[in-house]
This record gives sequence, structure tokens and C-alpha cells, in this order.
Amino acid sequence: MKTTFIILITLVANIFADDIAGSAGAFLRYGLDARSEALGRSVVADTRSTFSTYFNPATAAYATEQSIMTGMKILAFDRKFAYLSYLMPVNNNAGIGLGILYSGTDEIEGRDKDGNFFKEYSYNENLFYVSFGLKPKDFLTFGVNVKLLYARFPELSAMEETVSSLTFAFDAGVTVIIPKTENLIIGLSARNFKGKNEWNSKDTWSDGQASSDYYPATYSLGVSWIPPFNEDLGFYGNLSSEEFENIHYGFGIELDQNYKENIFTIRGGTNSGDLSFGLGYEFFIMNYKVVLDYSYTAEGIAEFNPHTISWRFFL
Repeated sequence: MKTTFIILITLVANIFADDIAGSAGAFLRYGLDARSEALGRSVVADTRSTFSTYFNPATAAYATEQSIMTGMKILAFDRKFAYLSYLMPVNNNAGIGLGILYSGTDEIEGRDKDGNFFKEYSYNENLFYVSFGLKPKDFLTFGVNVKLLYARFPELSAMEETVSSLTFAFDAGVTVIIPKTENLIIGLSARNFKGKNEWNSKDTWSDGQASSDYYPATYSLGVSWIPPFNEDLGFYGNLSSEEFENIHYGFGIELDQNYKENIFTIRGGTNSGDLSFGLGYEFFIMNYKVVLDYSYTAEGIAEFNPHTISWRFFL
């Protein structure tokens, strides 16, 4: 059985592979909603979408109405990725949000050392977070995310026991509107401070042990610009690094077009060379605004590329 456990650890380490393969917390570095994916994840300085609090909690201070956001990714290798969040303004100079993110995979085949199949397993990682953003000045916002991280390995012992981890992590961010402009914004964020998985298999096996897998902190610098000559356009850029050991870049552009009483949006971008594009459609249901977003990313690392679908409901 311990052979199976080792194999599962290897599989999970590659479920959400990235440039620092083997590091814990990869599911938190795999993007989020369809709009940010289409824009190359370059939304650290974005104030147009309520999903941006995931990348920079300081953007929560720009919330002007209550909203519920949800969505999912369609991924290869039986991977699951879904999220749900809520954001509300407070006194016109602050915002508070809540969010849940689930990722994992199922249909993992358990085999003994002779290769004989005996059971299917599943693995999941989960994020629960609270966002708070404050605008002390019209040109300046600050924000923090407090995260609860829960990960669970399958039932691996003869008694169907699990090995799980429950820990905390933190994000911090700031946005600044460049003086003498209203539409040029710089954003800074640091994500996943103190993030880690803590495993303890002493209760599962007589020779079990305790260990910690630390998440690399992600540092990001972003810019957004809505040109004054055409506020239907948006330009976005981003540089990010995990522990300053590698650099990722992202660029994105979007264009809104009015269609009768609704808004149709087309987007395109790149995340370190992986091209992406997406569409958005804003409409009303019983006087409530709803935004449906879709994106496709050409990663080229699996049997098919990711598709992301998101919904935003404004209350």
C-alpha cells in the first residue's frame, strides 16, 4: 500500500504542473476565471472585474455593487477546477469578499507492486478566503486576503483513513492611479505568504512521519490602461515571479461593443507565450445584470487545451 501512496504523491505533484514543478500549491498558480485567462492573467491592476481580488485584494476597494461570481475550467487528465465568490462594497471606500476554490482529480487507479488494479482514488485541494480592500485616497487602495487551505489524500490505509492538511496563507496588495491620469493604474501584489501543506501519516502507518511542503510566494507587478479616447478599450500587462526565481509575463487587450441594450466583449492575450482568447456577453435578467465569459488557452501540454467558463451576477 505504501507503494501506491508514493505513486499518488508523484501524480498529484504533476496534476497542475508549472515552471516550478514539484512545488506545493500549484493549483493556486493556475489562473482563475475566463476573463483573466483570456487576458493572459494580467489583471493585478485591473479594476473592471470583481474576480481581480483573487490576484490583488486591493482591487476589492473598487467594488460598487454586490456580485456573485462562479465558474469552472474544462481540463484534461480528469482534473476538476471550480470556484465561487461574493463581493460587496462598504461605505464607498472599501470592499469585502468571500471565495471558495476546489481543484483535484479522480479515477486515480490504485495498483499493487505487481501492477494489479484494486481500487480508484481521488485527491483534492481547497481554498477558502476572505478579501478586504480599503481606499484611503481616491488614487490609492490597499488590500489583504486571508486564506484557509485544505488538502486531502485518498483513503490509503486498510482502515480507509485519510491524510489531510489544514493551514493558513496570506496575500497583500496595493493599487495606485498614476497622477494626472484617471485610467492608468499600477498594481502590486504578494500572494501565498506562509502557504504550505502539512502532512502527518503517523496515525496511518506505524512508521509514518510528519512533513511540510511550502508554497512559493508569488510577487506581481501589473498595469492597466483605459485610453481616454476610447473607454471601450482596455490594455493590461503583468510581470510575476515565484520567490524571484523565474519571471512570467502576461499581456491582454479587450474591446467592448454595445449591441442593443447589451454589451459584447472580445479579448485576447498571452501568458508567457501561451496564447489565449475569449468572449464576454453582458445582459439583463429581470433587471439584474449578468455577465457570461468564456476563454480558450493554447497551452499545448495535455491532450486538449483548457476552456474556462465564468458567470458574474450583480445584485
